[in-house]
Amino acid sequence: MAANKDFLYVMYMGGPDSLQAIEPFLYNLFTDRDIIDFGIGNFPQKIVARIISKVRSKKVAPQYERLGGGSPQLPILKSLLGKVSDIYFKKYGTELETAIGMCYYHPYIKDTVKFLQNGNYQNIFVMTMYPQYSYTTSGACFSRFFNEIKSNPPKGSFKVIPYWYGNESYNSAITNRIIDAARKLNTDISECHILFSAHSLPYYTLEKGDLYTIHLKEQVNLIVDRIKPKSFSISFQSKTGRMRWLEPSTKDEIDRLIKDNYRNVIVCPISFVSDHIETVIEIDEEYIDYARKYGLNIVRSDSLNDSDDFATSIIDIMVN
Repeated sequence: MAANKDFLYVMYMGGPDSLQAIEPFLYNLFTDRDIIDFGIGNFPQKIVARIISKVRSKKVAPQYERLGGGSPQLPILKSLLGKVSDIYFKKYGTELETAIGMCYYHPYIKDTVKFLQNGNYQNIFVMTMYPQYSYTTSGACFSRFFNEIKSNPPKGSFKVIPYWYGNESYNSAITNRIIDAARKLNTDISECHILFSAHSLPYYTLEKGDLYTIHLKEQVNLIVDRIKPKSFSISFQSKTGRMRWLEPSTKDEIDRLIKDNYRNVIVCPISFVSDHIETVIEIDEEYIDYARKYGLNIVRSDSLNDSDDFATSIIDIMVN
């Protein structure tokens, strides 16, 4: 008989928890041909990945130092899931156990999926922290997950949540932060341009029919229909390497806004749910500081992180 408790298993990319972990994290990332395929074969890609990870780890180490010596992604996620469990128990009277599995650094999916397999749960929910689906992100997580459980599947009612970009509660949390950002600019949202900045992917993912950009555009339209800004655009950041990536880049789009004399700009990190290098360093310290030098009245909307409303949204995503 199943116990009167549920389980939430959450997957994500992962990040280095120390300066020493940067290089192995990057190596794991760049050897995964599901997320980045250099088109040179498996073994040559490992050689290239070794070179890139060694060079790039030295470049980004000062950035991680400014973040406290490692990625804040895992601590934020642990805090968020603690709140999710508390709210879930208050709402349903059922204990919710949680576990985290990462693709490219500890705790790895292969190590933590055993909590699911060895437990006794009534309902099991499996999701990633990627709102939009891409075979390079969510797909990579689920591929690892199903490979690990195929010989010993979990017991209990099993629900897989492949994406959740359209969830109303989640989008309400984002729109509230965009409205707050307009207040920081001392203007009304109707006088603002919203720049939705998403993590870029190699262009070949679009040619392969990946759902990522489709989901992004649908979600942006949902948000824009709610708050009706003066204007909006979508851009992509965090390109790595020389191959063609999704365009326009966030830097190029900011240059366009400067050139076309836009005044009030809110950058919304639409594909990021928590703070890390891409938001705190890349958007805040690079793009926004740059744009302000050229006269833009610009601010970033706050990340969801481990906020109470985001924790409530996660539960809504789970059960609806």
